[in-house]
Amino acid sequence: MRQFRFLLPLILAAAALSVRPGVVRAQDLSCITVSLIVPAAVGSASDLVARAVADAASAQGGSTYRVRNRPRAIAQDLIEAAAPNGCTLLVDTQIRVAFEILNGDMRAWRGLTPIALLTQTPMALALSSGGPATPAPKGEEPEPPRLGKIISDLRAKPESMTFALVDNPLEKLLFLQMEEALGVRFRIRSFPSGIARYREILNGPPGTLGFVSLKAARARMKDKELHVLAVTGPAPSELLPDIPALGTEVRGLTLGVDHGIFGPEALPAEIAAAHVATLQKVMETRGVLASLHEDYGTEARLIAADGFSRYLENLAADWKEMLQRQDNRGRLGQKS
Repeated sequence: MRQFRFLLPLILAAAALSVRPGVVRAQDLSCITVSLIVPAAVGSASDLVARAVADAASAQGGSTYRVRNRPRAIAQDLIEAAAPNGCTLLVDTQIRVAFEILNGDMRAWRGLTPIALLTQTPMALALSSGGPATPAPKGEEPEPPRLGKIISDLRAKPESMTFALVDNPLEKLLFLQMEEALGVRFRIRSFPSGIARYREILNGPPGTLGFVSLKAARARMKDKELHVLAVTGPAPSELLPDIPALGTEVRGLTLGVDHGIFGPEALPAEIAAAHVATLQKVMETRGVLASLHEDYGTEARLIAADGFSRYLENLAADWKEMLQRQDNRGRLGQKS
C-alpha cells in the first residue's frame, strides 16, 4: 500500500525548523497586538487551538496575541488585505490545500506566507447504533462491531454501508484517502454541517459511519449510543485506550486535522522568524495544549517556515495524484 509523502515532515518535524528561531527575538516585532484571525466560530477546534496559542504567546512578553473569529470569506479578505508587518495572521487547517485541489483556488494558501504548522488532532471513526442501546438479556453480551469485519464486507460488496460526510473539502479528501488506503467504497450521505451529521450518527438508523471528535466518542461510548471502531492518529489514544488505531488496518494510515499559522503575502522572513521564535517557546511551555490533549487528543507538531511550505506542497501533490487514481465523479455531490 502506497504511503503518503506528506507524513514524512511530521516524522522529521525537528529537522524542519529551518528558520533558526533564535536569530530574531519576539520582542523585535513592532506590533503591540497581533491579531490571529480564525475562520471558524468560537468554541470550534480552530478557535480552541488559536486561543491556547494566543494566551501562551502573550505570556512570553512583547506583543499581545488576540483571536478574532470571522466568517471564512471575511477572514480571507482580512488576511489578503493585511500589511506584511506580522500584526495580522491567520490560523487555519490544511483545508486551504483542499480548496486548491477541489475548488481550483490556487491562491488558497500559495497567496499567503506559511509560518508554522502547530498541531495535529486525530478523529474517531464511529458507527451509529440506532439510538440508546437496549439492555442485553441477562448473562449475554452482544458482540461489538469490528472495523476488520466491516472492511471485509465492504470489499465483498462495495457501497453496502453508508458514510456520513460533512460537505467540507478537507473532510472529503481525508475520507477519500481513507477509502483508497482501506481498499473499500462506501455509499456517501452528505450533510451541511458537523452538527447535522453528528445528530444523524446518534439518532439515525444503525450502520452509518462517520468521523467524530475523540471527546464526543468517549462520552457517547459510555452509554453505547455509538460504537467507536478506530482512532485516526498514529497510535491508540489515551482517551480511548481500548480502541485501535486506524493504522492497524493499513500500516501508516494516519488522518487528522492540522492547524497552522499563515501570514499575508510577502511577509518578510525576519518577521516570520520572530513569530516562529515565540511559537517554539509556546510549544515548549508545559501545559499549553493540556486541555486540548485531554479532550481531543491534540498533539504539538511544530514545523516552521520552509518545512511547513514543503508539507503543504507534498500534501497538494499527494491529493492530486490520489484524485487522478480514483473515479469519484458525482459521489461527493450527493445530498442528504
